[in-house]
Amino acid sequence: MNKEQLQHIFSDLGINLLFGQDFIREQTGYYENYNQLESDEDHWYYSEIDFEARPAPEKKDIKRFDSQEEAIKYFFLKSLKKFYFNEIHFPNNPIRDMKSIEETKKFFNYLGIKQEWYSFDEVRPQSVFAKVLENQVEVSYVDQKEKIKFSTIPLKFEHGIFIVYKLAYSLHMLKALEKVFIENGVLKEEFTDEDREMFIV
Repeated sequence: MNKEQLQHIFSDLGINLLFGQDFIREQTGYYENYNQLESDEDHWYYSEIDFEARPAPEKKDIKRFDSQEEAIKYFFLKSLKKFYFNEIHFPNNPIRDMKSIEETKKFFNYLGIKQEWYSFDEVRPQSVFAKVLENQVEVSYVDQKEKIKFSTIPLKFEHGIFIVYKLAYSLHMLKALEKVFIENGVLKEEFTDEDREMFIV
């Protein structure tokens, strides 16, 4: 991903950025945390500026990149994840009261989460798979080659269903954005399994 793609997509979403010769960062209010990229002559560095450590803000989650394009994509995914956080984790979310798989599926359908992005009964490529055993749920992400990239431990039903929701809704958000910006020519290719995994977890 390059600067022009980043700026185009974030401008459409209403995410403001500041660009300098050797930095890119989110434009936020005073004392609000923000993500940034900085470069030296050889590398790009991602970090989150955390103002909870006032009076001196602290750099957190520092990651080094050899490629500007990889650094920008990482910055994009981390900032996008933060942007969608409140939409996914909204107050009084009924997902926390779901008592059955059917009830959960109806809620997912109401939110517009396509069934291809999650499953309770079969392993499908590029989806969240939930294995239900008695009153427990084990949640996995399955990549494009139908290989399980990660799995949770067996979780109590209510907690497991919430994790399925969080991962599936995040995947839905990313895939919907990907589809729009590939169709209009801004993005040239789909995100990788590693990109998706980093975004949804």
